[in-house]
Amino acid sequence: MSAYEEHQESPEQDPALRRAEAAATLETPDPEHSRHVAVLALSLFDQLREPLDLPAEGRELLAAAALWHDVGQRIRLADHHRLSYEVIRDSVAREFTPEERLAIANIARYHRGAAPSLEHTGYRSLPRRLRPLVDQMAALLRIAEALDASHLQVVREIRCTVGPDAVTVRVRAREYPMMEVERAHARSGLFRDVFQRDIVFIPEIRTGEPDAPPTA
Repeated sequence: MSAYEEHQESPEQDPALRRAEAAATLETPDPEHSRHVAVLALSLFDQLREPLDLPAEGRELLAAAALWHDVGQRIRLADHHRLSYEVIRDSVAREFTPEERLAIANIARYHRGAAPSLEHTGYRSLPRRLRPLVDQMAALLRIAEALDASHLQVVREIRCTVGPDAVTVRVRAREYPMMEVERAHARSGLFRDVFQRDIVFIPEIRTGEPDAPPTA
């Protein structure tokens, strides 16, 4: 059974989410948005892990970064991604080593704004072996966060198909996800740079179906 199949029926029981939630209580301004982003991010990870050769250790770090990516908004909205990095870096997060916490902080920092760069002190302080992992997880987090751009959990499910030159993401939603798809396209540059593949988003409207959480 694949990781995707293992977790898709009950994202609430996902061990990566449970580990992050047990590690620390970091308040975010919109917990429903943060958790929805985490579930979408894990769905992306699970579907892309084998074809894109994602590192297994990245899954739990991605889950934590997604849950905490907006903690900096408690301090200031304008540059909250940088503040989220500082809060996570300095937090006492049980279950995660200082090195893991630094990686989580960097992934969260790059959910928006500039791409990872050695010009940034936080990224430069990462062990060299963790920089590719941070690049990959930040690329996934940018897309997952964009797919809940409205903070209304419009996107219910995503399905990925990987080709030699492009990844196609079918975005299943209860109404046309115009803002989400436009934001995902706008935030996909890092994905293209990191994975050397294009990424295309195709909306699929599912009306008349009961709401279900997005698979992870």
